[in-house]
Amino acid sequence: MTFADHADDPAPRATRPIATWVLMLLAAVVVLILPDWAGTGSPRPTWVFAIPILLGLAGAALALRGRHPWWAAASALWGVVLIQVLVVIITLISGP
Repeated sequence: MTFADHADDPAPRATRPIATWVLMLLAAVVVLILPDWAGTGSPRPTWVFAIPILLGLAGAALALRGRHPWWAAASALWGVVLIQVLVVIITLISGP
């Protein structure tokens, strides 16, 4: 391959895992919606607590598909850690 041939080929563009970022943001939004901000006392359905985890896993799958293994790990952990952080913060604020 000559220099002229190499100069004509555009360099491979770096891709960003934007879909993963969006799903991570959606997981954070869902976690912010989970607490009973109105104080009605009605519990959320149990399946709602799985939504951030599923969004994190979906983001991880998309990151792996785009060959971003570190973002995949971060997204998978993000979904699980958000629920744990929510539980700790609610316990610290309202008491055990």
